[in-house]
Amino acid sequence: MNNKPFFSIITVCFNSATTIERTIKSILNQNFLDYEYIIVDGGSSDTTIDIIKEYEPHFQGRLKWKSESDKGIYDAMNKGILRSEGTIIGIVNSDDWLEADTLQTVWEENRYCEHSNRTIIAGEILFHYSSGSTQLYPTSPRIYESKSRNFEMGLNHPATFVPRFVYDTIGLFDVNFKLKADADFILRCYENRVPVHFIPKVLSNMSDGGASNNRSKKELTDTVLKYKKHIKSKPLYYIYCIKSYVNWYVKGLVPMCFVRYYRNVHNRKK
Repeated sequence: MNNKPFFSIITVCFNSATTIERTIKSILNQNFLDYEYIIVDGGSSDTTIDIIKEYEPHFQGRLKWKSESDKGIYDAMNKGILRSEGTIIGIVNSDDWLEADTLQTVWEENRYCEHSNRTIIAGEILFHYSSGSTQLYPTSPRIYESKSRNFEMGLNHPATFVPRFVYDTIGLFDVNFKLKADADFILRCYENRVPVHFIPKVLSNMSDGGASNNRSKKELTDTVLKYKKHIKSKPLYYIYCIKSYVNWYVKGLVPMCFVRYYRNVHNRKK
C-alpha cells in the first residue's frame, strides 16, 4: 500500500513573519488534501516559528518543518525537495500564496497527461504590486519556447509543479546562483526536453518585494552565470552579456512606473 502523498508543497522562509501566515493559510485552505506541507526555515529570529507552530495542529500531521541555517534560498529549496515524499513537488515562497483550487486543478490536469509522472504542470501567476495594482503573467507553449530560446525563464516558477522524476533526472537547484537558480532549472528542463502541460489559469499569487524582484548586482552576476552555463557560442555569449549590462544600467535610470507600463503592454501583445 502506498501511503506517500501526491503533492509535496515546500515553503522556504527566513524572518518572514509579515507574510508567511498568508502563505500557510493558502495551503491550509486547499480543497485537495492529498499533500504534505514542508516548511524549511533558515533560522529566523522574528516570530516566524511561532506562526508556524500556531498553524501546525490545523494540518493534522501533514505539516513538517525544520529551522536551521542554510546557504541561501536555493539550498533551502533543495533541502525541502530531499525531505519530500510526494510525486509532484510545488514550491510556494513565503511571500506567495496559492489559489484555493490550485492543487485540485493540477491533480486533474496531471491525470490526462500522457506521461503524468514526468510532465511539468505550468500555470499563470498574478503579481501584486505594493501600490495595489496587479499584473497577469500568462503561460503558453509559444511563450515558453520564445523565452527559452532567448535564455530566459519561460515558465512562472511559483505556478510550476514538477514531478520528482524530473529532479531525479536533471538535478536540483544550482546553489551557485543567488537569485536565478529557478531560471537555470527551467532552462535545463527545456534543454532536456522535459514535457510541459500548460494551464491558462492563475494558480499562484506573487507579491512585490521578493529578492528576485529587486535590481541588484547579484541579479546581474546570476544573469551572466546563466549565459555561461547555457550559451555554447562564445560570440553569442558576449552579445547577451553586453545586452544584460546595458539593460541593468538602464533599469536603474528609468522610473519603475515606466518599466511596469512596458511590461503590461509587452504581456498584452503575447
